[in-house]
Amino acid sequence: MIDVVIIGGGPAGMAAALVAGRGKKEVVLIDEEKPRNKVTKASHAFLTRDGVTPEQFREKGRRDLARYTGITTMNDKVVSVKQEDDYTFEVETLGAKKIYARKVVITTGFKETLPTIEGIENYYGQSLFSCPFCDGWEMKDESLVFIIDTKEGTHIPALLKNWADDLVVVTDGKKIFTDEQKKELMINGIKLIEKGIAKLEGEKGQLKQVIFEDGEKLNRTGGFCTPTIDQTFPLIQQLGIETGDNGFVKTDGMGRTNVAGIYAAGEITGPSQLIVSASQGHMVGVGMIFDDSAANFRNV
Repeated sequence: MIDVVIIGGGPAGMAAALVAGRGKKEVVLIDEEKPRNKVTKASHAFLTRDGVTPEQFREKGRRDLARYTGITTMNDKVVSVKQEDDYTFEVETLGAKKIYARKVVITTGFKETLPTIEGIENYYGQSLFSCPFCDGWEMKDESLVFIIDTKEGTHIPALLKNWADDLVVVTDGKKIFTDEQKKELMINGIKLIEKGIAKLEGEKGQLKQVIFEDGEKLNRTGGFCTPTIDQTFPLIQQLGIETGDNGFVKTDGMGRTNVAGIYAAGEITGPSQLIVSASQGHMVGVGMIFDDSAANFRNV
């Protein structure tokens, strides 16, 4: 029996492991080594780590964890988590390994699907992004396109204007914006094109043109899009963990879920930046030590 199994080895998982390990807990961190941000060339806005590649960040994180004898890292995939009793969880991996732990931390993040536009995968993570706060600086003052195919992203054009004035919004033929929203775009100098997109063109990851189905071409030097987030979390449903209306896991300030002994952090609790996920993981580590200390402390 160990103290905690952490599922997912991104910034949230590694931060939780680090704090728990420093708290004298025996930790097993299980990671499938398939990060969502693998296509990203650099991560930003993390103090002392601005511009670091995802690979560098993970490598440095693993080196930090390796300093603590109580932390073990496994390259495997968790296929099930069962609650044996109030104090024990059985974690089974694809490699047929079973681990028994007092606590489980889920930091698996989410998967995303890009808009179904020919060529989009050639530019995503290089000159086409999803988060203005992550990559807006790199796209400042460029001629941008914002590809939107969901009403949840209608607030983003206002954000993008913070970094670049030359912005064109394209909907790939979908009627997403209301008449009032269209008027707002026009007043703010943002062109809206509601025609279908045939493909994106450029070279070596650099976007150059949006080609529409009617043959019209739009010259752009970069842009943003709205990937669809897969909010299907089998482990969460398996364990009866409560989620919000947005489909993400509900937690308190220390990552506790509604199931005692189960914690969650990072993007599985909602889209966030690298530094936010790491902060949430840190608080999970603190929460676990706090909970153990309160349970073990003898009252008069």
